[in-house]
Amino acid sequence: MIILLVAMLRNGEFISLAKTWTKEELVQLKRREAFFCPACKREVVLKLGSRRIPHFAHKKDTACPYEYESESTRHLTGKLDLFSWLQRQNIRAKLEPYLPSIQQRPDILVAHNHLLYAMEYQCSTISEQLFQKRNDSYRIKGIRPIWILGAHHLRYRTIYHLALPRFQWMFAHHFPFVPRPLLFYYCSETKRLIRLVHLIPFSVRHTFAIPIVKPLHSVSFSDLLSSPVVSLPPSFWNDWLCRKKQWRLTFASYPNKITRLICSDFYRWGIIPSLFPTEAGWPLPHGYLFETPPFIWQTYVLIPFMQSESKHVSIHSIYRFIDERMAAGRLAARQLPLAMGQRYTQAVYEYLQLLTKLGYFQWESRKSLRLVKEFTFPKTMDEVIQQDQQMMEQMKMEPSLYHYINKLELNKNIV
Repeated sequence: MIILLVAMLRNGEFISLAKTWTKEELVQLKRREAFFCPACKREVVLKLGSRRIPHFAHKKDTACPYEYESESTRHLTGKLDLFSWLQRQNIRAKLEPYLPSIQQRPDILVAHNHLLYAMEYQCSTISEQLFQKRNDSYRIKGIRPIWILGAHHLRYRTIYHLALPRFQWMFAHHFPFVPRPLLFYYCSETKRLIRLVHLIPFSVRHTFAIPIVKPLHSVSFSDLLSSPVVSLPPSFWNDWLCRKKQWRLTFASYPNKITRLICSDFYRWGIIPSLFPTEAGWPLPHGYLFETPPFIWQTYVLIPFMQSESKHVSIHSIYRFIDERMAAGRLAARQLPLAMGQRYTQAVYEYLQLLTKLGYFQWESRKSLRLVKEFTFPKTMDEVIQQDQQMMEQMKMEPSLYHYINKLELNKNIV
């Protein structure tokens, strides 16, 4: 059932249930007025039951052709909370305005600093196709979408380790002057806003992130458009090594079609999947641009150097090789509809720069590199775990990596 908080009267005026109404006032209103959907103009009914907050609903056996999904009490409450939050900040906001030119009704339309924002509180699942369609329509009208997920979508493994499926990654925002994507969640029961920052994916579904949880009333709208500077916890690097060890122990143990293809590629180039080079599988500030786990895509980046007899490789040939692996289904870039304008090549370039500072490459020109230090191919699991630990310590202590470590750990751009 499509539920509304705003309806139209016979005289064309709008009435909002976001205002403070007594039960008696609403009963009297229901007796004397007829109400209509602002989008389809069909008559709607004012519902005053005890199970849900007061709302308007289309009559039985009628549906609004301009709505995509039904609403829950959680969604209604959260939408009202967010609207009231904006009003308390004296920010111009409209609840459920129908935009006929794009046939959409955002939860809240916000006007702030000469910009328009469509704020959507998303509690149910939505297809990627519909999500993209709605965002494209907003952008055509010059409206910037802001999506806030219901907090019930959050799945913590530990305080900093979350299960983050592709559906939730769709909602990652990337605002100007913010170094990495942000995810927003709101809990209408506890009235708390959760911002996930420092998103560093371990794998397709598992991500390291720092949750910043605050009462909604203590956060401003401007806070929503910026990223707080928080550092990684001291446990991060050891946690990352544990994940890397787990990759080595389990990757080939649960084969699917793609896993078998990747293992076949690795074997063809003389790489035992569980003993992939120590130089692969490290966190990067832009590593989120790959959906594929870091140890896989970074190993593929190393392969052109292993194939080259001269040890000279152009950066364009590396990008072309990665493109081919993507076309073959071995690798996948992350789909970020709200963070467009970034390409996975940023992560590849960042990785090449990391290994250059560690002494593996030299830039022969602005467009090619030469391998000057051989990659490490351990022979046993004990040996590779020890080498992973040693490389981590080298990365943290290497003076030339100060910029990389700070950019990764502080979640901000270092000038």
